[in-house]
Amino acid sequence: MAPPADHLPAPLPRFCFVVHALSRLHRGIMGVPSGRLDLVGQWNDGTRPDDAVPVCSFQLSGVAEGVVVGVPMIPADMLADQDRAVNCMAHAVKLAGPVSAVGLGSLCAVVGGRGDALAEQLAPPVTNGGAATAWALLENVRAVCVVRQEDRVSIVGARSPVGQAVARRLVEDGFDVTVDHPRAARSIAARSAQTAEEAVAGATVIVGAGPTGGTVPAACIRDHAVVIDVAIPGTVIGRPDPSVRILAGEAVSFPAHWRKGFWGWLYHVLSGYGPNQVFACLIEPLVLACSHRREPYSIGRALDPTDVVEFGEAAQRLGFAPRLAKGWSAVDSNQLIVP
Repeated sequence: MAPPADHLPAPLPRFCFVVHALSRLHRGIMGVPSGRLDLVGQWNDGTRPDDAVPVCSFQLSGVAEGVVVGVPMIPADMLADQDRAVNCMAHAVKLAGPVSAVGLGSLCAVVGGRGDALAEQLAPPVTNGGAATAWALLENVRAVCVVRQEDRVSIVGARSPVGQAVARRLVEDGFDVTVDHPRAARSIAARSAQTAEEAVAGATVIVGAGPTGGTVPAACIRDHAVVIDVAIPGTVIGRPDPSVRILAGEAVSFPAHWRKGFWGWLYHVLSGYGPNQVFACLIEPLVLACSHRREPYSIGRALDPTDVVEFGEAAQRLGFAPRLAKGWSAVDSNQLIVP
């Protein structure tokens, strides 16, 4: 006999995370879970709204569940026709079914006014990952500075919403901050450089906070520096000296009751997370769904430092924590001490 209706367990909060194909090969792989042979065989360029596909699902057991949905558009196509990209993203969200929060990954978080255009088409709040990225990046920078006993930080991409939020909090914490553009220093007590190269000159702790990378030649990075980077592609162009450590600024460890299944495990691998971590932007809609907020933590170019703090506190209550990592592997902070 089924239990009385008033004793049925309440449904778990549900979230949706929208991603896109990173390459033609990735587009083909994205079509595998749903058996989309037209995408697998590459005779469809994935630019129609109905080309959106389910990718995998995740569950924080007993707490929340979520669906990752994919837009099989490659970066060049998304940037060339942002209206089409937004329509494809809206169709992808419909595939997820009822959700109370929508998150955006990679270029999905940049096109269409950093989530503004998509939010106009949807009822649930759309959050672009900025608060989660800023929280993880900030905590990882603080951890590096503690072990290095360093109070000087250079920020590349400081005009981005994430860069501005991180720069402001570090200045408030008493750090000596250099930013890579005079406009980034207008409202905060930071040193300003004219270029990214000038900003990193002589720095031992460098933050890559731009939405896209490839801004600092490797030759400009001093030996034994640590780069904590969230830019995709990475901030550093070329191969730096072997003594330079480049860390994933957005890496986050997850609690033991994070469930991902086979397709989720494959998504972890193909997205670059590795089996033991996620990038912070993935959990921003999860945290938003669990917090029962109606306002996103980050949307458009607006990123309130207070929302970054509130997101971090909520994420930690759920068992997530920033993680010093290089690629898939955790980094022992003692390895970052200058010999």
